[in-house]
Parts: sequence; structure tokens; C-alpha cells
Amino acid sequence: MNRATDGDKLELLRKAGIFSTLGPQELAVIETYSEFRRFPAGSTVFEPGSLGDELYIVVDGQVDIRRPTEDGTHMDLARYIAGDSFGEMDLLYDAPRNAAAVVESDTTLLVFPRRGEPFESILGEHPVMFAQILHKFMAIVAGRIRSTNKLISENTPWIQELRKQVLGDKLTGLFNATYLKEEFARILAGCRSQAALMMVKPDNFKHINDTYGHEAGDGALKLIAQTLRASIRRDDIGLRYRGNELAVIMAETDMSAARKVADDIYAAMRSIDLSPIIGEPAGTLPLTVSVAVGIYPTDGKDNSTLTERVHELLYQARDAGGDRVVCS
Repeated sequence: MNRATDGDKLELLRKAGIFSTLGPQELAVIETYSEFRRFPAGSTVFEPGSLGDELYIVVDGQVDIRRPTEDGTHMDLARYIAGDSFGEMDLLYDAPRNAAAVVESDTTLLVFPRRGEPFESILGEHPVMFAQILHKFMAIVAGRIRSTNKLISENTPWIQELRKQVLGDKLTGLFNATYLKEEFARILAGCRSQAALMMVKPDNFKHINDTYGHEAGDGALKLIAQTLRASIRRDDIGLRYRGNELAVIMAETDMSAARKVADDIYAAMRSIDLSPIIGEPAGTLPLTVSVAVGIYPTDGKDNSTLTERVHELLYQARDAGGDRVVCS
């Protein structure tokens, strides 16, 4: 549809799910309070934080819903094309937007309500009609939830990207402490026998920061994380716990197997060459680490207790002089 006219409104409204149960008279009322708007490519329909006081039906073109991320980019949440409607939930809940709607190509939208007609006023004038709309809206939301549950899989690319955004540590590329707090509990719940948790902390990290600056400290931590990732087994999970403390989750692993992984990591860390990072000759600053290992359920019957126990062991290793592996 290249040029929308008032004659097109009823047909568009009739096809919109939220209005599909209304009769001709009710649709005529909605038509009266609707208007077409044209948006050029690259323009914004609404921004995050704006009041959700309108719903939209795409006549032609394309609209992407995007949520800004902490690193200054955005995450695409949804895409709407001709015939799709969006904004219903924000309108009926009178909620602020939590994302932006961006027009990808020249786009025409049918907007309800039109400018100068507050939704609350229309609602007050036509309460019976909007009771029908609300009932239909609830059915649509329930249907969308069921459809979403069918579509969502942990292996779909966008779910993986979402997990990366929420559970990933930007500096090291490992998972973050949220993973240890939330996902580790799920891993333990599905564990058939034992599981191990390991923590690794560089002993002389403060010296690197104080002597060579925080940029060198960040570089050293990245290198330590890379070494950890290369030293663990395929199914082990590496993460950044706190500051310069890293951790490894090892499902279905007893102490003997966990100790072997810990020894491998300890040896790999001791061989790290920090000279390119600190700008000094090789061997100027050897890296030493403390490593601690605990076992589920012996050292803790849940993720929180086990994490606290292994953290205590880590500092026992540090207090003993560091540069060692300590097991429960």
C-alpha cells in the first residue's frame, strides 16, 4: 500500500487482533480516533522512557524494536512488517517504553489514538467497548506467551546472544558472577553424582596494578582468563567471580579429576609471560596464583554454600603464602 487513505482504516483495524471482535459500530469509533502517519527511513517512532500512549498498525514498511545496551550498541527485540500491530501492552498498562521503535524504510503507520485525543478520555466515553478490547487483549497476550514458549530454545541464536549479554563478562569473555549465582544452582540440581568448583586468584595482581597501571592490570587479567579457558576441559565452565578472582564449574567431577584440572591451570598460570603487558624483559615479573577446589555435596549442598566454602579455601591459600593449590 503506497498511499493510505481513510477508506483503508476499517480494513486495517478489522485485521488487527486486538480489534477483531468489535462490530461495525465499534470499529467506526476506533476509526474516528485513529490517524495515518508517515515515517521516513531511519526515523524513530518512540524512544525508551516515553509514555506508552499509542498503539500502531504497520500499513507498509518495516519497524524494528531495539533496546539499548551498556556498551552503546543495541539489541534487536522484534521486527514488524505490513499488517502487524505493536504497542498494545504499553497503551493498556499506561507504562513507559523500555525500548525504541526505529523505522528501517519509509513506513506508514495507523496510529490509535490520534494526536490530541487522550486514551483515558476515549475510554471514559466508551467503557463497554473497551471492556471487549481488554478481554481480547488478554487472550492475545496468553496466545503470544504460549507461542513464545514453543519457539524459545536455549540453543536458538538470539537466546544465546541474550545469555551472553546478561551472563557474560565484557573484559575477560568469561561468564560473570551472576552465572555462578543463578545457573550453577541449575547445574547442581541436575548433577547425578559430584561436582567441583575451583577458584583462581593471582597473588601479585595488586603489584601489577600499582606498578604498571590499571591498563596493564586489565591486560594481565585478559591473559589470565585466556589461559584459564585454554586449560579447562571442554565441558567445564570458566567465569569471572570478583575483580581478579576467576572460577571454574566442573559438573560430574570428583576431587581426583578436579585436582588434575587445578594442577594443569596452576602450571599454565605459572608459565604466563607478562613482559609484553608490563613492558619489561621476560622473567621480570613471574605470575603466581592461588587455587582452591571444593566438591559438591561434600563441601556444600547448594551453590551458595559451596561458593562460600571454596572462597574461604582460596584465602587460606593466600594467607599461607599463595602460589599453591589447596583442596578441601
